[in-house]
Amino acid sequence: MEKYILLPVFLMILLVVAVSGCLSLEDEYENSILSFKIPENWTVVDATNLDILAGLKPVGTNTTLIDISTTDVSPQELVDGYIKKYSQKNSNFKILKNEPVTIDGEEGVRLIYKISKNPEGQLNSPYYVSSVVAFSKNNYTYIISSVEVSNKDYITKVEPAMNKVTSTIKIKGYFT
Repeated sequence: MEKYILLPVFLMILLVVAVSGCLSLEDEYENSILSFKIPENWTVVDATNLDILAGLKPVGTNTTLIDISTTDVSPQELVDGYIKKYSQKNSNFKILKNEPVTIDGEEGVRLIYKISKNPEGQLNSPYYVSSVVAFSKNNYTYIISSVEVSNKDYITKVEPAMNKVTSTIKIKGYFT
C-alpha cells in the first residue's frame, strides 16, 4: 500500500521541481547540417544568407551576435587571416587567446582578440572583444564567430553563449 502512496508523491515533487525551473530542458537547434544547444536567453536567427548556417542573438534584441558558417580555408589559415587583417587595420589589435580546441571531436583553433575603436594615442579608449572558433569536419571548415562587443558584453553575454555552442555543436555529415 505504501508503494502506491509514494509514487504520486514522487511524481508531484518532480512536477513542482520542473515547473519551478530547477529542472529545465535546454532547447536545441537542428537543421540538416548541424545541431547545438541554444544558450539560455538566446534565440536562433533564420539564416537567409547562403554563407551562414545559423545565427544567434540574445532574446529581445535585433542584433545577431554569433554566426556559424563554413569555408574551404583550413582553420589555422582562417585564424592567421584574422590576425593579419586586424593587426594591419588596427594598431591596437591584441590577441587575448590563440589556442587549440576540440570541437565535435575534431581539433580546431580559438582566437579571442580585442581592438580599440578610438584613434591611436587616446588614453582610456574603449575596446571591443570578439572571438572566432574554427574546426574542420567532413572536408569543410566550420566557423563560429562573434561580432565585436564591449568587454563587459563579451564576458557576460557572448563568451558564455560561444562556450555553450562550441561545447554542444554536432556536425551531421556532408552537405551540398
